[in-house]
Amino acid sequence: GRPLPTCKRQRIIALAASGARSSDISRSLKVSNGCVSKILGRYYRTGAVGPKAVGGSKPRMATPAVVARIARLKLEQPGLFAWEIRRQLHAEGICADSGIPSVSSINRVLRTLPSDLRLAAEPRPPGPRVSPPAAPPVPQPPAVPGTQQPPQGSTPGRRLPLSPRHGNRSRNRTVFSRQQAEALEKEFQRGQYPDTATRDRLAAATQLPDSTIRVWFSNRRAKWRRESKQQLEAGGAGDSPG
Repeated sequence: GRPLPTCKRQRIIALAASGARSSDISRSLKVSNGCVSKILGRYYRTGAVGPKAVGGSKPRMATPAVVARIARLKLEQPGLFAWEIRRQLHAEGICADSGIPSVSSINRVLRTLPSDLRLAAEPRPPGPRVSPPAAPPVPQPPAVPGTQQPPQGSTPGRRLPLSPRHGNRSRNRTVFSRQQAEALEKEFQRGQYPDTATRDRLAAATQLPDSTIRVWFSNRRAKWRRESKQQLEAGGAGDSPG
């Protein structure tokens, strides 16, 4: 980032005057081609060999008075954007046409404002809401075997929503008595796919609807397949070498 010494700059100009190309000068003096072109272009345009003055070439637009006015505008109207603040500064005549800070400069000023001033300018969220006291729990009637009961703690007659993959459908779990479960399990041991006559006989014996019996057998088959797979995996792991 430092400027080239004057002796090397003069060497670049001398080589260019002798007819050397910029790429050859760059390779010979181990200087970038862009640097050679910039030095030569400035020499041909102004005749200057030395570097420009470092720093202070551009006047500062965000003076203390401008920064104070930007902070006041943001405090009075927190929703103002940087381009609106810039237009307001021009309308008030605080800055000349050539001295108005850019939008990025105004955003930089807003970011560096003191924390207390920034908090005062930001809109405050509404206060916390006080929730009403919870209603006492409603006692639930005892469960009747073979009927559908809502989960504990829920309002009677209200269905709990399922996960999004099930859409808007909802269901309740059926509670089976011990006699119903034994009858269904006994029939499952005879056959996993009961026909219509078998389901009618089970419906009469258990007082369950045909749809519930079908769902129970479907779930039981899935459980049986899962248990069989676990037993096979356990057996395979036991036969494998240590």
